[in-house]
Amino acid sequence: MENKSIHLKNRKVLKISGANCIEFLNNILTSDISKLKPKEALPSALLSPQGRILFYMLVSSNNLNKSLNDKSVLVEYDMDHQNELIKKLNMYNLRREVTIEKTSYEVLVTTNNSDYPHTLIDKRFFNEILRRVYIKDQSEIKNNDVNDDKNINWYDLLRYKNSILEGSKEIETNVSLPLETNLDLLGGISFDKGCFIGQEVNARIKWKGVVKRKYVPISIQSKKLSYLKLNNLDKKKIFLENKEIGEIICLLYNKEDDLWYGIAKITLSNLYSFELDKNLEGDFLDAKIKINFPKFMLPLPKKI
Repeated sequence: MENKSIHLKNRKVLKISGANCIEFLNNILTSDISKLKPKEALPSALLSPQGRILFYMLVSSNNLNKSLNDKSVLVEYDMDHQNELIKKLNMYNLRREVTIEKTSYEVLVTTNNSDYPHTLIDKRFFNEILRRVYIKDQSEIKNNDVNDDKNINWYDLLRYKNSILEGSKEIETNVSLPLETNLDLLGGISFDKGCFIGQEVNARIKWKGVVKRKYVPISIQSKKLSYLKLNNLDKKKIFLENKEIGEIICLLYNKEDDLWYGIAKITLSNLYSFELDKNLEGDFLDAKIKINFPKFMLPLPKKI
């Protein structure tokens, strides 16, 4: 991939600090914070007691401050839910032994490791080509890191092809289950570290294989689709042999190959047919839709 960068203005960063910050986050988030490695950003989530995703985030060790006394974790999150996330974290911080504060960091994503001195490997992308950068001063942002439609398209396209959701517009708050969004397969849930909020529900789902839906990458070849038409649809339903099997969550057009790419939520019982037959296609409006499973999703989970 050619070197590309993008400034994500919809993403912000919290700093969680204090002697007990690792233990605090480990008790409430899905991932094992104690195993964070330098220069890595791992997916994680704060769930409801019923096991639904309230806040999806990326967590990393704070390597930007070299002070040995600065024991802290950085949490990257969707700006739309900033106040709710801070309020929820403070609610669980009962003894006030942990400090939760906003930072001025700007979030960049880049495929070029040489442009910036401090980068974090985004571990959701298994080939490790994508890095995240947290910058304090906007003057450090390179001229090509501009948040416009032309520039952001490559990042969303890469996410969609790898079935990587991000933000409240793609992950339904207090509705989506972590195993539906493949958070477990992306290293965002630890079932070995002990309890966390919503752990019991998701452990039962994992061991019994009873997840009902999965988010999967899709592609569509159609001259008739348009953003305007898609935005006006209340439900973006997908069918297989006249049977409704799911719906489209997000979609974008890629001019380079004249295809639409996106992520859809499909019932697991119907996904088995697509797993067995790679040429099988679903129906969306007047177009055919293909499901492109990334390697990490296969084989699909089977009910025990």
